[in-house]
Amino acid sequence: MRTRSTAASAAAAAVVVSLLSPVLASATVAGGDPFGPSERARHGLISVGLTSDQRLVGFDVRDPADTWSLGKVSGLQGDDRLVGIDFRVQNGKLYGVGDKGGVYSVDSAAKALKVSQLTVALQGRHFGVDFNPAANRLRVISDTGQNLRHNIDDPAAPLTTTADGTLTNPTVPPSTALGVTGAAYSNNDLDAATATTLFDIDTTNDRVSLQSPANAGTLAPTGNLGVNAGPSAGFDIYHQASDGSNRGYAALSTGGRQRFYKVDVLTGKATLIGAFPAGRQIVDVALPLDQR
Repeated sequence: MRTRSTAASAAAAAVVVSLLSPVLASATVAGGDPFGPSERARHGLISVGLTSDQRLVGFDVRDPADTWSLGKVSGLQGDDRLVGIDFRVQNGKLYGVGDKGGVYSVDSAAKALKVSQLTVALQGRHFGVDFNPAANRLRVISDTGQNLRHNIDDPAAPLTTTADGTLTNPTVPPSTALGVTGAAYSNNDLDAATATTLFDIDTTNDRVSLQSPANAGTLAPTGNLGVNAGPSAGFDIYHQASDGSNRGYAALSTGGRQRFYKVDVLTGKATLIGAFPAGRQIVDVALPLDQR
């Protein structure tokens, strides 16, 4: 059975601490630890958000209206902007994908370090980015139906990108799925006994779909969102290893504003949590690992 490495767990814990620092700088608890159990409980799950103007922010998933700045994205090489972010279970670090295919590790001050490059050009305007925890591959999908799988550092075939099967809706005959711009894997851990499943948000049909087999690009709808979503969807699933639960969260454009929703991936239902500040329109979200 594979378990999360000590290094990855330490990295994940450090990310949470750095994200909480701006809001807990003056906090004191028993033992002098500003990140003690009472403070962690008070702040709940923390998410990183990527804004439309290329800033990283932090926020409590229970209160998306209250965000704090982590910094302006810097350090891109050959890319104009990041199109998606995700935390990688193998090392607990945050990664971002650039619009020209650069792959970056990103620190808690939003400084990017290029670590890889997609070898297949991106196609589309809006993208979903997520790591497959079991295969150790980076999945990138787009609103054109593009479906890529990238190997960052696995010795099996490092720094290579595979163009997998085009995203396809289960129509008769099958048709290319357009407007699929959010992607997230369940069971984000390193337990070999735990299977992982890829879920997508389809903003054209306003629904959640199961992408299975992921490499084939075949979509199977699980249910409607219940909202009319714009073309950009930021999506992530937080996996709680202690009880095996998976909680979906999405940043969706509805009613002219970017809003934050809890998403039941098995029914598709999106439940509004709140709107993001007008000056911080978040287009993608990524929840640090091991927060509980």
